Amino acid sequence: MARRIEFQSIVHDGLAAFISRNNDLNGYWALGQLRNWIEDEGAALLVIPLVDDRFSDQKAQISPLSQRFAKTLQFLMESKNMPSEWIQDARFTVELTAPDRLSCSFRVISDLGRSFEANRILSVQRHDPRRELRRCTART
Repeated sequence: MARRIEFQSIVHDGLAAFISRNNDLNGYWALGQLRNWIEDEGAALLVIPLVDDRFSDQKAQISPLSQRFAKTLQFLMESKNMPSEWIQDARFTVELTAPDRLSCSFRVISDLGRSFEANRILSVQRHDPRRELRRCTART
């Protein structure tokens, strides 16, 4: 029988996938592109919701990430036999904390109001296609 405490392992696994070098967007590392968007918008914080009714608030560039990780969250919950009704809110937060550092967090709030969160601080350079190799499987 599934228990809500299993959300803790889900947020750790979900954050590990989000910050992974294998997390690409249009063939390039997603976090480098997110850093560009944060700086270009002049914002210090970017929130990526994973709950269906909040997808419409997203910019077109971030929507593919939001939808992909919503499916990942759903898969992780199904693998632990957890019903989707147990989620009240789920979101990634990316914050520029220093000129070369991003703070990434993944937070899930259960239907009972309990919060589960994982955080990592990473060194991330701005996305520059002249300096980076594009993934071969990327759509052109």
